[in-house]
Amino acid sequence: MRGIIPFLTIVTCLLFGAPSLFGQSQMEMNTVAETGFLQADARLNSVYKKLLSAKADDKEFCENLRQAQRAWITFVDFHMKTLFPLKKGEDPRIEYGSIYPLEYYTEKSALFKERIKQLKSILEGGP
Repeated sequence: MRGIIPFLTIVTCLLFGAPSLFGQSQMEMNTVAETGFLQADARLNSVYKKLLSAKADDKEFCENLRQAQRAWITFVDFHMKTLFPLKKGEDPRIEYGSIYPLEYYTEKSALFKERIKQLKSILEGGP
């Protein structure tokens, strides 16, 4: 009986929700990747705010965290430019093709998810 529920869930997704869950066209896959990034961004902002709130009495910590977060955002921006270099005026879809948004948002999501882990570790009392 335990095996039937996952099986029915998969069948239901394939019959009724596959395009939204597992984008089939490039446009759908790009949209799924962008949505995943936006969710990671929202989670990161939430964890960051929780950490600031939890440590609100420690002004030095909060200022250091703000500076670290600004530096991390700068790192992400330059990292993405390194992975997908463009000269002024170049269109990334022309340079990298229609898969560009998928690759871009997948990589950026991975960076954001790693940062979420780092901030959660601090929030939970880790180093």
